Amino acid sequence: MTISPADPTPEFRVLVVEDELFIAMDIADVLASAGFEVLGPAASIDDAFRLLGDVRPDAAVLDVNLGGDRVTPVAAYLKSQEIPFVLASAGDPQDLTYEAAFAGVENIGKPSDMSRLVATMQGLKS
Repeated sequence: MTISPADPTPEFRVLVVEDELFIAMDIADVLASAGFEVLGPAASIDDAFRLLGDVRPDAAVLDVNLGGDRVTPVAAYLKSQEIPFVLASAGDPQDLTYEAAFAGVENIGKPSDMSRLVATMQGLKS
């Protein structure tokens, strides 16, 4: 979505980092339908950092595994910039506790509970 010059208030921007095309499309569609501006989806760490170089999101949704790579560098960057994010991972929740970048971060699971995702993003928006 583009912000028109007549509307100086930017929308709440959510970066979506997900390598599975149909899941990425579902997340993006649900967020857009709920009134969020969606950045991406990014399918790789490089794609995510390209988007982050252009626009600062207000929040993010991250898949943990991107084509065999862990999204840890993106999560660490978001934490360093104080940008909140949630995980969308089917992985073992215990596995996520071993990485500091994921500490204290909510995992909405996969398949994702879309109503929970929207509610979480709305909570971050207020």
